[in-house]
Amino acid sequence: MVKEKKFHFTFKNLIRLVIFALILYFSINWFSNNQKTSVLGDVDTTILDEETKNNLVPNLYQKLPENSRYQLEHFNETEIGLFLQDKFSFLQSQLNGFPNRQIKEIQKSIIKNASDNIIKNIDEN
Repeated sequence: MVKEKKFHFTFKNLIRLVIFALILYFSINWFSNNQKTSVLGDVDTTILDEETKNNLVPNLYQKLPENSRYQLEHFNETEIGLFLQDKFSFLQSQLNGFPNRQIKEIQKSIIKNASDNIIKNIDEN
């Protein structure tokens, strides 16, 4: 059998806890001060008109290299694309009518439990 050792809070544990707390404190401060900029950089999006906002993604798509655009357009023909399509169709077939099936199963179990309890009460009396 393995004996359980009792925990004793020692000075060594206190030093480790303080070091951990300092590392955590300084890392949080460092990450909060060194936040990354957004995709748009330092552009103030409040000055962008509605047309610019709506055309932002198509403009980015047009700036992609030809090879990247080809890969995006023909993603469904790749091995990964076919694999994902198969998985999505499998999940859709498994989830077909999910909430209704679940509700029917719960109703059946409630009715079965109630009828079993009624039969048990009749047998006992």
